Amino acid sequence: MKKTGIGARLLSLLFPRVCSLCGGPSPDGELCAECRRKYAAGTFLRCPRCRQTADRCLCGTEFTESTRTTLAHRPFLALNFYIPAKRGGEDDDRVTERMILDLKSRGSYADFFAGECARQIGRLLDEAGERREDWILTFAPRSPEKFAECGFDQGEEVGRRIAERLGIPFERTLARTSHSSEQKTLRAEERRENAQEGLIPRRRSIRAGGRYLLFDDIITTGSTVRTAAELLYECGAEAVFPVALARTYPAEDRTDRGRTGEFRRSP
Repeated sequence: MKKTGIGARLLSLLFPRVCSLCGGPSPDGELCAECRRKYAAGTFLRCPRCRQTADRCLCGTEFTESTRTTLAHRPFLALNFYIPAKRGGEDDDRVTERMILDLKSRGSYADFFAGECARQIGRLLDEAGERREDWILTFAPRSPEKFAECGFDQGEEVGRRIAERLGIPFERTLARTSHSSEQKTLRAEERRENAQEGLIPRRRSIRAGGRYLLFDDIITTGSTVRTAAELLYECGAEAVFPVALARTYPAEDRTDRGRTGEFRRSP
């Protein structure tokens, strides 16, 4: 044991672990304390319309009409707001965007995001008086082409880890056809059509009366979670509650922070 400890210390001296986001010193080789602080600060950003944080903002959430399920009076859970680089914003505000991009391309931060999601989901279930064991976690899959390109599905990677932390089943209930396009390249109407055409249910995997936590990394227009929820309900699900790492604003709100000062932190 002593030799192993010395060896580990020598390795840490020769090959020090660094933060994968900024390159600074990091004890676990993932996020340093400063980047964790920036991420945590981002969770307090306010919507320019309702001045609520991402987990309470209901602006542009027409998709919730298709989910119907609430937990602690919430129709969905989103950990943060997604602020793309093209919208301006300070470096602190864009930590979530950079982390999600790395998650999509390299699978980075899956453990970190799973821990954050599991903590918030557990809190909502407890507040709603729900038993965790009554719920099943599923996810919105990425396209076969994107899976072949990257070699993994970020939704599955994070979803499995969330389910493990909550101690609940994880099931692949949905599939995506090969002709579906990547959602981020499409306009709002095209997103709806693409989600409707691209997602198909694995009917034998969907439990009649099942209560599902539906994970997706980003909610933009809500087309994917809307279609996924409708398919789950059609196949007999009793409840569907969407969970996302982040959500963006409706298109008309996407203006540069530098011009409008639209992103506000809670006091």
